[in-house]
Amino acid sequence: MRRGRGSSARNRPFFKALTLPTFFIIGAAKAGTTSLHFYLDQHPEIQMSAEKEPNFFSGPANGMPYPVGRVDTLDRYEQLFDSAFEVRGEASPSYTNAPRRAGVPARIAAAVPDAKFIYLVRDPIARTVSHYRHRVAAGKERRSLPEVLAGLDESDPHSFYLTCQSFYAHQLQLYLERFPAERILVIDQADLLADREATLRKIFAFLAVDPEFSSESFAVELFQGGERRVYPRFFTRFVKPVAAAPFRRLPAGFRDSVRGSVERALLATVPRPALTGPERARLERVYGSDVERLRALTGKSFPSWSV
Repeated sequence: MRRGRGSSARNRPFFKALTLPTFFIIGAAKAGTTSLHFYLDQHPEIQMSAEKEPNFFSGPANGMPYPVGRVDTLDRYEQLFDSAFEVRGEASPSYTNAPRRAGVPARIAAAVPDAKFIYLVRDPIARTVSHYRHRVAAGKERRSLPEVLAGLDESDPHSFYLTCQSFYAHQLQLYLERFPAERILVIDQADLLADREATLRKIFAFLAVDPEFSSESFAVELFQGGERRVYPRFFTRFVKPVAAAPFRRLPAGFRDSVRGSVERALLATVPRPALTGPERARLERVYGSDVERLRALTGKSFPSWSV
């Protein structure tokens, strides 16, 4: 005998409410998103995703390889969040990487129409150099910085060194087309470094949680660029996918300390490249108009920036 929908079935909701983030840290890459994810996770009213960069909304691939370890199903994505918290967040810098990752604001708007956004930005020239060092460390770039800059096509909209991730105003405008300005908070990384407590209070107020919360963990500096190391090939093929999961269960401050000690003992450093006068002048010209648009959109002066 087939069972119909009895009273127990009628009493259950037909659609299960999704447990999704209520806010997103959308970038920028190499601007301190890992540290901000950690700081926000200390707040007792905030739950940050168990995995820092799920990149769930970064697809479809658009001809580009997906980010390594992308969470690609809704079930897996929901498991990163705790429905007991009213304020839940994740941090995926790929969400401000258009057109390499096109359509992200539209996909988020369809799934989380009331979402809030934190856009952490930094001096675009410093971000470009940091991104170069990151790719050298990951074994994805073997050219010198002058060779990279000489080969860059300023008109290429898919350039991750230039137009994609350092054109903040362009990326911000894509979100402003889908979400009201009051739900997007732009934060200068320089402020997070120079006056962390005040900057975090501003972010907490934006997220409507207790703005006066403080923690000793706010003094922790995660993944400082001055200590960037060159990872051998086996790191991305074995250590990252196999060892990273249990390693992430350790407290973040202790985890960062252990990781730093191991890396200093085993891995070579990535030299910090210096820009020549003409190279810096070129980047100032490339980024100048976008930075002016960002100042106009945000009302912020970004006084420490070189552009």
